[in-house]
Amino acid sequence: MNLTVLLLALAVAALVACLVAVVAARATTSAVGEVAVSPAAHDRARRHAATVAAVAWAVLPAAALLLPGAVPDGPGAGVALGCVPAVAGLAFLLVAAVGERTWPAPRGTVRGAALSRRTARDVAPRWTVVALLTWSGLLLGTLLATGVTAGPDGRTVALQPDPLVSTAAGPYPGAPYAVPLAAATVLLALATRGVLHLVAARPAVAGVSTDDDALLRRVSGARVVAGVQLVVGGTLAAVLLATGRALRSAAHATYGVDGVQTEVVQPVADALGAAALVVAPAVALTTLLLALTALVRSSRAAQPHVAVRLEYRTRG
Repeated sequence: MNLTVLLLALAVAALVACLVAVVAARATTSAVGEVAVSPAAHDRARRHAATVAAVAWAVLPAAALLLPGAVPDGPGAGVALGCVPAVAGLAFLLVAAVGERTWPAPRGTVRGAALSRRTARDVAPRWTVVALLTWSGLLLGTLLATGVTAGPDGRTVALQPDPLVSTAAGPYPGAPYAVPLAAATVLLALATRGVLHLVAARPAVAGVSTDDDALLRRVSGARVVAGVQLVVGGTLAAVLLATGRALRSAAHATYGVDGVQTEVVQPVADALGAAALVVAPAVALTTLLLALTALVRSSRAAQPHVAVRLEYRTRG
């Protein structure tokens, strides 16, 4: 089986698994009851959330590092390598989805519930969602631009810096690269939405207060979106890097007439290539810092709050 087809099948399977879990979760009440607060229950819930996050964040880099080694040389190798981050991201989301479906269910025959319904928007920090949407929009826009400007083969960019010379350089993310990457980005967005729905719809944690239960959901949502924005942002950085290199290479040409060497430059392509090469590492660094910030904040938020009582004594 072609490796590209296999990667796509794994991605679709992960998305289907997330969607099935979402459908199953619709039968679950997402409202939170007023329960007796138990520090032990809160500690168990916090450990469960931390374990799920640890496994998911271990799977993400492991898949991203191991899958490229399984890609054989060939015409489709570049496309398969380009889809590796998305497949790693879907594996990350699949672990998160399984973790959300394994929370201990509330026990007891009588349960109180507040009439408040959560949605996927309620369980993820707004700034992480904005980051994910920004990277996704920029990535899709970049892929559209490179798909339109690629050469006839879809893998190089062809320019004419001078009437006497034509150039071509690659790899360039034309349609053979852009279409699978765009599809993978959409799959990631749908799967992320599904996992966030699972976070919002899971049963309330028994023995945990309403506020702490909501906080645990926001911690889980932050960790999920942080991982996906890292995948999409990293993919955007790689696409910009490949685009910038190809444009800079195709923008420069040298030809000789009667022993005289002449160097010509296509200024627009050269400027765009240079800009892409500057933006690419900036995007990579930014998405990494955003992921680390989200993880640090969520870890701090999940820590139990200890109340300190101060006693003041006055002399009579």
